[in-house]
Amino acid sequence: MSTQTDHTIFLATDLTARGDRPMDRAVQLAKARGAKLVICHVLEKGRHDNAAVEAASAEIELDLASYNMEAEIIIERGDVVSQVIDNAVASNSGMIVTGVARIGRLGDLIMGTQLERIIHHSPLPVLIAKNRATTLYERLVAASDFSPPSAYAIEQGCVLFSELQPHIINAFHVPFEGFLHSESVTEEFRTEQHLQITKFMEELKLSPDTRKKLTYAVEYGDTCSVVQQALKNRHTDLAVIGTHGTSGFRANMMGSMARALITYLPCDILAVRQPGE
Repeated sequence: MSTQTDHTIFLATDLTARGDRPMDRAVQLAKARGAKLVICHVLEKGRHDNAAVEAASAEIELDLASYNMEAEIIIERGDVVSQVIDNAVASNSGMIVTGVARIGRLGDLIMGTQLERIIHHSPLPVLIAKNRATTLYERLVAASDFSPPSAYAIEQGCVLFSELQPHIINAFHVPFEGFLHSESVTEEFRTEQHLQITKFMEELKLSPDTRKKLTYAVEYGDTCSVVQQALKNRHTDLAVIGTHGTSGFRANMMGSMARALITYLPCDILAVRQPGE
């Protein structure tokens, strides 16, 4: 069980049908950790009067009754992203729990602009609950490209979920493999990746107990496929990924790999933004 019992679990909900998944997970985490639960809904469109606030609050209270759980309910008006982040920080939250916008025609999960902006601007880790919380998380896989953002994400994930065994997965490919590809060349690159990941792991800021549990793998292939296979092989229900903390124009842009992993990985995702310089 996690030791982060002093942190508030902050749930951002849009009150849609898929909101039951992040609600499940937020309630489960709050109960397991003995943490306070705060639920926030932002009235962005339509009515913003007191009646609309009361209706939204009543809907959340009705949902909570089925969980036998108490929570602080916050109903705000205005910009969803700024209201969610500001209230989460003010609540001394350890993480923001939320969900994906919808399912696409091909069965893929659509993040939505608001979720992408929350991930990209939040100083807190964002837990994206895709599945029903039938059990507590049992395993954690972290995708890493050896960059500072991935290191920071792994460190934060291991603090928030210190009860889980972390497994780092790195995917590699051979440059110009159409010309160079052979078993010997692939093995040379694999050996180099093993050296890099060993150095990367040594520099991670982890507790002694976490470091003892830490495992890793280096696999040939594209990142999404390699990480998906690792999740399947290890029966993993939580993945950790890092995003860059940029400013200016790039602050509204998420890396294509982070977006792909969040979109296509079948398990819940903890997205962690490295603080900007």
